[in-house]
Amino acid sequence: MTLPSGDHDLRLSYRRRVTQLQAVEEQPDGTRLPASGLEQVEVLLGRLEQALDRLWDRSDVYYYDQSASGLRVITMSKWQWGRLPDDAAPLLGAAREALRELWEFASKAARKAPDCASALEKLHKVLGRIVEQKGGAPGPIEVVRKHVDGMIEEYRSTIHRLPSAYGKSERLLVVDTSALLDRPDLQNWKLDGGRWTVVFLPQVHSELDDRKRDDRTRDAAQKVIRQVEDFDRRGDTFEGVPLSGRLAVREVAISPDMHETLPWLRADVPDDAVIAGALELWWRDLTSRVAITASDRNVRNKARLAGLGAVHPNDL
Repeated sequence: MTLPSGDHDLRLSYRRRVTQLQAVEEQPDGTRLPASGLEQVEVLLGRLEQALDRLWDRSDVYYYDQSASGLRVITMSKWQWGRLPDDAAPLLGAAREALRELWEFASKAARKAPDCASALEKLHKVLGRIVEQKGGAPGPIEVVRKHVDGMIEEYRSTIHRLPSAYGKSERLLVVDTSALLDRPDLQNWKLDGGRWTVVFLPQVHSELDDRKRDDRTRDAAQKVIRQVEDFDRRGDTFEGVPLSGRLAVREVAISPDMHETLPWLRADVPDDAVIAGALELWWRDLTSRVAITASDRNVRNKARLAGLGAVHPNDL
């Protein structure tokens, strides 16, 4: 990241925060945990800061002397954006993309907190106007940098005011049907030695019911279904019941609203419902770490693209 001259307290604060979260993610055996929702916000804010730093390096702001021009334009800012060089177009595109990704995540996380959602929307709109360099600038480019730094810090603090920012810090492993059919003996699953909760979503239950009628997958599907039925004897599966060792298992009864998830996930694609369900768990508790286990590489790739962890069943 290229840093401007001047006061860098906010950027240095961000860098220290990223260093700390990387240390938390690192495990004694060298493996890395998936990011929590709060850590994912830091990742997205970091991408935006880096993209904006590069954009500001190629941007120009000039002072417009209204008295010298002979025109009286009361609403016009004294500071105006210069023309962005043609070869800086990729930098503008990167800043747009970083802001879009941040908004997609933050707006979903803030749905249940109208006051925070409203504050984030206002910040998003102002940041969008500054990124597009439309209208007047807040001041010289160094003032622009500090102004935007302050807005990003306000964005961060707003996220930390969300009720979901104060959760249970759980580790959740959402299962895809492909993983269950390849590794149907759940009692033998092992993760990193930590406490994890294996989560069954409605989409997976429906798919298991279909697979038990297929000669090729009947035995594995029925084995998993029998285990799930046995979980009822251990307690409330909506709250979570013991599985084996430090693992627990939980069921989710309600399917995600596909109109309220990431825009590239489609309601007519069954695998996307699993990704959306995992994201919903993340947004409800931003302190949680959520991963998906799937044999299907496409599911794992989509999980990674969404910022979730991805685990191959062979690693369980």
